[in-house]
Amino acid sequence: MKQQNHVIFKGTKDGIAIRFLGDIPFDALCEQLKTKVKQAGKFFDNVTTSLILQGRTFSEEEENRILEIITENTSMTITHFKEEDQPKQMTDLYQNLDCMTTKFHKGSLRNGQRLEFEGSLVLLGDVNPGAEVKATGNIIVLGQLRGIAHAGCNGLSDAFIAAIHMTPVQLRIADIITRFPDDGNRHGKPAEYAFVQEGQIFVMPLS
Repeated sequence: MKQQNHVIFKGTKDGIAIRFLGDIPFDALCEQLKTKVKQAGKFFDNVTTSLILQGRTFSEEEENRILEIITENTSMTITHFKEEDQPKQMTDLYQNLDCMTTKFHKGSLRNGQRLEFEGSLVLLGDVNPGAEVKATGNIIVLGQLRGIAHAGCNGLSDAFIAAIHMTPVQLRIADIITRFPDDGNRHGKPAEYAFVQEGQIFVMPLS
């Protein structure tokens, strides 16, 4: 069985970011980090950079262990070290929803229909292909989102989009756009929400 990848390296304008995914034990995470660093080989040799930890919060002792693994297995020189916040949790998203006016709309949107609101919008129904829902705040679809959804349309990048079944033609948060592949692989997925982090839209299961 192929091992799930819980450690991802990414070059950014600020340095090298290490994203830690999944809720696995710290020791197992360290073992995978050590393996990934060794596999990268000369990629990290004689590199001078800042190091950014993403996706998970670590104690000071855990941070030191991560640095130890990297310094023992590479000749990388780390000029700056920082830990970024984890992806937004649903409690934060609901707080964001509560801070602005919210409209509840009952009924599905058909092809060609468009619903807009200044504030957050909760739609009890489906957004079908060819339909569009747009809000200056957050959007929650208690049904299937298969059309276009644009949250934070006045530039609010902290807005989010959530749906019971998310297979949209297009998602947009503030001025950031993402499209979903029409491959049928998303059927049966649990309820999900989309949010912006590091200038990209991420989609995660609701929990």
